[in-house]
Amino acid sequence: MIIRILHWSIVVSVMMAYSTAYYRYWYTTQTEVANWTLLVIHINVGLLIFILSIVMFTLYYRLSTSKDSAAPVITTTTKTTPARIMHYALYFMLISLPISAYLGTGFDIPVLGAFNLPGFFRFEYIEQTVLQKFDMLMITLIEPFANYHRDIASDILLPLLLIGHIGAAIIHYKLKKIRPCC
Repeated sequence: MIIRILHWSIVVSVMMAYSTAYYRYWYTTQTEVANWTLLVIHINVGLLIFILSIVMFTLYYRLSTSKDSAAPVITTTTKTTPARIMHYALYFMLISLPISAYLGTGFDIPVLGAFNLPGFFRFEYIEQTVLQKFDMLMITLIEPFANYHRDIASDILLPLLLIGHIGAAIIHYKLKKIRPCC
């Protein structure tokens, strides 16, 4: 039961994250207050996705690797290699997206209106290390993370994985109706 609640909480949260991101992109400008409000919502939903994904991954991993055959949620079909690869890839994306956003953000992150999480670029030790060891400005370091978050992971990889996951779930459901033994 808890797995299903976590699963659908992540689904709703991902839909909210995409909705706020694309609404900002298509319907607001950088100077509007709505743009910043939607960005703050998007950031907080991203943090929620990160937390829920870590909890879900931990539960999934523990149940899928346990020797206990009484784990009813993780059936024999989800213990197959393609299903595991799909789930691990989804968890990787759902965890790497918020991390890359944090690393690629050039400002402090407002969390629930309660406090600001210092942006990655704010840590002087990291900035000095990047400058001294790599002869690179911090903005140059954070740019690939922002590009990964915005252009590669959000626009290409995660949608492909979600379509694959939904398609596999539909096929699994149809096969289960045909062969009720599994």
